[in-house]
Formats: sequence, structure tokens, C-alpha cells
Amino acid sequence: MNTGILSLGIIMFYLIAMLVITVLNGRKKKQKSAEGFFLANRGVSSVLLPLTMIAAMQSTFAFLGAPGMYYTHGVSYIAIVLSQVWVALMVVYFGNKIRKLAIKNGYMSLGDYFQDRYDSKYIKVFASCVSVLMTMVFLAMQYVGNARAMSIVSGDAISYQWAILVSVIFSLLYVLIGGAGGVVLLDAVQAIILLLGIVVAAWIALVPVGGIQELFHQVAETAPELLSRPGPKGTYTGKYWFMQFIVLPFGIWLCPHVWMKSLMAKDENALAKSAISIPVSQILIYGFATLFIGFAGHLLLTPEQIGAADNVLPVMMTIHSKWFIAALVMAAAIAAGISTINAMLLVSSQIVSQDLILLNKKGMISEKKNMLLSRTIVLVIAAVCGVIALNPPETLVQIVQDVAYTGLAQLAPAFLLGLYWKKCTRMGAACGMTAGIVILFATRILNVQPLGWPGFMWGFFTNILLTVLISLVTSKGNGERA
Repeated sequence: MNTGILSLGIIMFYLIAMLVITVLNGRKKKQKSAEGFFLANRGVSSVLLPLTMIAAMQSTFAFLGAPGMYYTHGVSYIAIVLSQVWVALMVVYFGNKIRKLAIKNGYMSLGDYFQDRYDSKYIKVFASCVSVLMTMVFLAMQYVGNARAMSIVSGDAISYQWAILVSVIFSLLYVLIGGAGGVVLLDAVQAIILLLGIVVAAWIALVPVGGIQELFHQVAETAPELLSRPGPKGTYTGKYWFMQFIVLPFGIWLCPHVWMKSLMAKDENALAKSAISIPVSQILIYGFATLFIGFAGHLLLTPEQIGAADNVLPVMMTIHSKWFIAALVMAAAIAAGISTINAMLLVSSQIVSQDLILLNKKGMISEKKNMLLSRTIVLVIAAVCGVIALNPPETLVQIVQDVAYTGLAQLAPAFLLGLYWKKCTRMGAACGMTAGIVILFATRILNVQPLGWPGFMWGFFTNILLTVLISLVTSKGNGERA
């Protein structure tokens, strides 16, 4: 039998096995309320939460996007690892504070916090729209990564379009059957699989070039620009690195599927351990494994073989490993994608159903109708993102960094100043957040960088400045919290 078909069979077997786990776990944890469906009843333990945090943060980018970024931009991309220290600290300090407030005040989303803190439906709706739109960009790119991995490793036994459909169907089944409680267990299993898979992939990449030392020696001789900043494309300038350290961590932490882990935590201990899991997994994946894979791609593959940079790993697996090993590694890549997709589908559905559609109707419909609405929204979002994925960009990571993460970062000033500064007003938060988003997307659409600084930097710091200045000259409304 054709090895491509066999490889596809292994991947399908994996997807079905994960579905069986979801079904069995779903029977034990039937989701009868919105809080149970979206937040696993706020009871995720210190064993499961770190693993589900890894699964949420490590997507197909770990297998496709990151090797492609190292292949394209060289060692400069390692800034992504260095910035994750900030994300871990945010989880510990900001995440624990919002967890306590959420338990006290019944928050189920970032929008609930904004509504309670500023007594402003505008801020809640605006922040919710930004959150769900940016998440859908990210989610669509996950479907792209899964479909590319499935199509390439199977030798086109399944087309890219059919692979998109398979990814959409299985992700829907996992979420609709399991809810957050089922997805947490599934994520824990997939986190272990993806970590093992990326280590195996790095080993396969290193063997043909003679090990780590020989890898860097050959790269220094044949492509020395990969070992310096700003890299072959000149992208990672000092200003761009500054963005990676300042803006990007806020964007990552405020990804709804990451932020919501704080509300799912059983206790402070679970949240602390999930914070530790972030830098540990980031260093393993982005500090070592994908760096080796991306550099090995330059030595072992031709541009004609690779095509798009994101194809480095699957092409390398098909050429330099046994077919069944390639299939297993790509199953791990798909595990990374599916786990992130699950979390994104849940949180996007929650934002749309609870914060937008039921904005003025919470408590006015039954839990049964609420659950039906939530599941319908999951279906719609998955379908829309699947359609978007049919026409993918060449580089997945760049789209997410420059659009999704930077857009979500614009929510940080209103969130953090509202959390720690009593004088922050709804007018300041609304003006700052709105200006930040407008500047971010205006500069991106017009493709301009005033004074050489990227638009997201102008948007972010204008956001902070307006929030502070307008708060100083305006008074709080009657419904705003101190």
C-alpha cells in the first residue's frame, strides 16, 4: 500500500483515539451550565492546568511556523523565547488577581471584568469584538497548519481542502462533546505528545548534519547572516525586538484562550505551576528544537523542495525519516494544532454568546437554551475559520504576530490600569483602547511606519498615553468601581 495513505491512516487513527478519550470523559463530566461548558467549573487542578496551558500556547506554529521563522529570519527569532518570561510573570501576578476577582464577582470573561470595572457596555463590546476577531485570525491559521501537515506528510493522499474539512470536523466533535472539562484532559494528553514529537523531530533534523556543533559550523560557513541580527530579511531590527519584549507578551497573555486559564484554575498553586510551564516549554520548543530544525532546513533542503518556509519540518520528515516516523511526528504537530483550536473555539463561542448576543439578556434565558446557543456559535465560528483557511498566507507566524497578538495587546492598558490604578476612568479607557486599535490597523493597511517605528508601537503607547491623560481630566461615573 502507498506509504502516503498509510501515513494518513496513522493521523486519522490518532484523531479518532483522541475523540474516544473525549467521549469517555464527556460522559463523566456532562456540561449542564455555561460555567461548566466554558470554565470546567473553575476546578482545573495543578496537574492538568500546566499541561493545558502548554497545549493552549503551543500550536502548529511550534512544528511549522517556528522552523519556518528560523529558516527565514535566523537566530533573531529567538526573541520569542526571551519575551515569555514576561508572560509567565503576568500569569502569576495579574492572572491570580483576576482569578480572585472572578470568583468574587462571577466573571466569566475579560468583557465581564470591563463591564464591572468601568460600567461601560461600549468597552465591553469593543474589547469583546477585538478579542473574538483576533482569535479567529489565530484560529484560522491553526487550521492552515494542520491541513498543510496532513497533506504534505501523506504525499497528497488527502488534498489541502479536504484536510481543512477533517480538521474542522474533529475540532468540532472534541469541543461539542467535551466542553472545557473534556478538552482539559485531551489537552493534557496532547501536550505530552507534542513535546515528545518536537524532540524527535529535532533529533531527526540533527542526525544528517552531524549534531549540534556541526550544524552551527556549517551554517556559519554557508549562511552566516542567519546567526546575526536583524537577519537575512532585515526584519529583526532593534525596534522590532523592542516590540517583542514589550508589546508581544501582552498580546500573548491577553489571547482569550490563554487568559481564560486563570479563571479555570482550581487554586493559586495550579496557576503558579501553569506559569512555570510556559518558559520551560518555550525554551525546549523555541530555544532548541525548532531552531535546530529551521537551520537544518538550510543545509538539507532546497528552496524548490520546501516551497513555503512553513513546510520545512514536514518536508524534512518525509525526506529524512521513515514514513511512519514522519506520520507520528506530524500527528504530534496536529495534536498541537487541535489542542489550541479546541481552546480557541470554546473561548470565541463564549465571547460571542455570553458577552455580545446575551449582553442585555444574561439570566433571562434557561441554561438549556444558553448551551444550545453556545454550541451553535462554536459550529459557526469553526465553519467561518475553515473558509478563511482555504486561502492561506505563506507565513503563519508573521500574520499572528503582526495582527492577532498586536491587536490583543491594545486591551492591556485598560485592563491593567483598571486593575491597579483607581483613577482610571471609563472615558480614558475607551478613548485609549479605540485609538490604539485605529492606529494599529490604519498603519498596517497604509503600510507606513512613522519615524521607522512599527504601527503597533505607535498604537500601544498612544493607547497608554490617552488612557492616563484623559483619566486625569475626567471623573468616574456612578457605576465605576474604585
